[in-house]
Amino acid sequence: LSIQDISQRLDISSAMVTKHITILEENNIVESTFEKGIRGRLKICELIKNDVTLIFNANKEHFRENIVKKQIPVGSFYDFNVSALCGLAMAEKLIGYANDPRVFYFQDKGDIELIWFTTGELFYHIPIYDVDIKSLKQLEISLEICSEHPGYNMHYPSDIFFNIDNLELGKYTSPGDFGNRKGVLTPSWWDLGSEFGRLVSIRIDHTGTFIDEKKVSDITMDDVISSEKSLNVLDFSIAVGKGEFNGGVNLFGKQFGDFAQDIEVIFSYE
Repeated sequence: LSIQDISQRLDISSAMVTKHITILEENNIVESTFEKGIRGRLKICELIKNDVTLIFNANKEHFRENIVKKQIPVGSFYDFNVSALCGLAMAEKLIGYANDPRVFYFQDKGDIELIWFTTGELFYHIPIYDVDIKSLKQLEISLEICSEHPGYNMHYPSDIFFNIDNLELGKYTSPGDFGNRKGVLTPSWWDLGSEFGRLVSIRIDHTGTFIDEKKVSDITMDDVISSEKSLNVLDFSIAVGKGEFNGGVNLFGKQFGDFAQDIEVIFSYE
């Protein structure tokens, strides 16, 4: 059929037909020749493939990328157990009142950009429906955090603990609650002290768990893979108030602090 024939049959413009035919030609599905027509040359298109197979299984070795990257919004926690000092903020305003744990039931969780609490734990689901977890080489989680102090205190240590599927990965000791300058992304209206955090990286591989490249435990990818829950979803939690330094935590979203990210998770394959 000519471009004009196809255009008439499909009731779309000749320009649109030409665009699609060009793509099909580039992929060796259609072959075109030119013939003399009444008003010049006609482009005649012929199908040269009898069938085409599309493979959608992203877990097959030859069709899989080396990494899968996810952003978990800081407000997407599915459970919590926190105490004051505590609170939530959106990019535009404070949510409810400060130091009222009931605000953690806030329904529009996607709007939450800053979380702080003195003691307790936040629980997140990391979806793995598109991850071949048994073939993973390593798992890396990064997030922007600091301690929590009324106003701010640059020298106020806090032990912050990280867990996956009830496995205690290790702790990071934040040196303080940072507020001596404006956070790069922190909104101008914010004046409650904490302005930015440090970007902390938790990496799990087949040799152990590392926080900012320092080994903190012997929990390995094999331990995570053998977890019963890990076949469906990974449970990730952040806890404070049970260490030597109980200085709370601030957790920054992509519109607060210094780094334009939420909780970033990177799965890397063998």
